Amino acid sequence: MKSMIRVMIPVLVLAAVTAGIEHADARTADVPGPAADETLIYVLREGRFTGSGAKLWIAVNDQTLARVKNKRYAVVRVPAGRVTLNLATQGIVLGSIAIDDRAGETVYLKYRVGDRRVREVDAEEGAEFLRKAKATNPIDAPRPNNERIHALINIGTLRDAMVAAADRVVPDEEHAVITFYRKPDKYEMDLGLWSTTGFVGMLQANEGMDVRLKPGNHSFLAGYVGKTLMQAHLEAGKQYLAELVLGKMLLRVKIVARNEAKVAKVLKKLDWVRVEPNAITPRFVERGEILGEYVQELVARADRGQQDFTTVGR
Repeated sequence: MKSMIRVMIPVLVLAAVTAGIEHADARTADVPGPAADETLIYVLREGRFTGSGAKLWIAVNDQTLARVKNKRYAVVRVPAGRVTLNLATQGIVLGSIAIDDRAGETVYLKYRVGDRRVREVDAEEGAEFLRKAKATNPIDAPRPNNERIHALINIGTLRDAMVAAADRVVPDEEHAVITFYRKPDKYEMDLGLWSTTGFVGMLQANEGMDVRLKPGNHSFLAGYVGKTLMQAHLEAGKQYLAELVLGKMLLRVKIVARNEAKVAKVLKKLDWVRVEPNAITPRFVERGEILGEYVQELVARADRGQQDFTTVGR
């Protein structure tokens, strides 16, 4: 069955021969615009000597569709709707972005190895890149996107849902509060946090957030290289504390319970953020459902002794 998502490559209008299709320079390529129910996406890879030889794979949702070489570009054509595009190399997601409900639009994305985010640029900047660059040859056929979950966990677009928190949240007779935070570090990257019910929040370095929850058992997911699961056992009226620890070498993430007395100085210097509910679109609710089901699978594995996890509470 042919995939609904198709890789679109530039071709010379007059150079199609029996030996195959010749790939064209961007200045002479003829790429048809998107249909009314499609989104056309140009992925523009900016040049960088470090990492220049790395294969950079382009995936949309559950399929890997193309790759892009240093100082080149690739084009994918996808059905409009919920679109999560991620770039990966050697099983590591380098960046992901949501391009939702952009029917009939052409989108230009730029990325340079070493950056922590994929950024969208306007048509003028995109066209300028295309005038100087060449297309990367297509892959033979779409492949499964083995990094789909990682792409969703830290999808950069969700940073827009985080705003400054005017006040701290405290527990009450019916609720517990668990505080998640990150210490200062040198990495300009967002770490998403999810639970069985969906999106919890996203933290940058030196940020913290308070989450008020009903008492009982809760499970949380984070990750960058690898994934980490925390099981929280919460009692009403109590405050809990957990740090998102980012490894210095492999950038592995762990959620680790902390004692407030021992990190009080750190907490005083944090920038406090919260989720703005109005920024959570129905499409991100759908992503939350996907990750919520995944967290439930991890919890089931943990119950069988097949998944490591950390704990807070009890």
